[in-house]
Amino acid sequence: MRTRVKICGLRSNEDIHMVADAGADAIGLVVYAGSKRAVTIPQAARLRREIPVFISAVVLLVNASQAEIEQIINDVKPSLLQFHGDESAEFCEQFRFPYIRALRVGGGALLSPDAVAQEVQKYPNASGFLFDAYSAGYGGSGLTFDLSLLDKAREILPARKIIIAGGLNASNVQQLIRDVKPYAIDLSSGVESAPGVKSAEKTRAFMQQVANA
Repeated sequence: MRTRVKICGLRSNEDIHMVADAGADAIGLVVYAGSKRAVTIPQAARLRREIPVFISAVVLLVNASQAEIEQIINDVKPSLLQFHGDESAEFCEQFRFPYIRALRVGGGALLSPDAVAQEVQKYPNASGFLFDAYSAGYGGSGLTFDLSLLDKAREILPARKIIIAGGLNASNVQQLIRDVKPYAIDLSSGVESAPGVKSAEKTRAFMQQVANA
């Protein structure tokens, strides 16, 4: 099974074209003012129009209001929403729109495999679950986490719903794919020259390592 790749936090047309050409399956746009990679809703709408056909457009959100999310659905027209905050299943599902639930494991309440599995079960209609390392803030942490925390979740989730994030780069992605065989992986800082600025060299190297794995 080929591992899919989502590269998140893009902020320019040039980076979108470069990441698409490198072979990414999905591109993430961060509509969260607290992120170094944030874009506004109008900016996200413009960037979304640059994403080629057959590449998914994912908008990352953190505790956005109902009105903001409805505006994003109408104006940006993403393929998926990605909820990274404290959103309940009821909140996520009220929009009747495909979504990914991001869970920060290894901290907070998600300190054990049982706790992670219990949290997963609260979102029965999620299109996928993005598992990232716990950090004090929201969004991607750029840190790795103990993958054994996913053992119980992997027993109850179809493989196609599991997305791994956290500290990935060209030097460690092969080992992750060989050990875990995730359906998809997600990264941002691992292919950057600076926050929000993607490196073509690092992106191509990363995608090559994924292909080699």
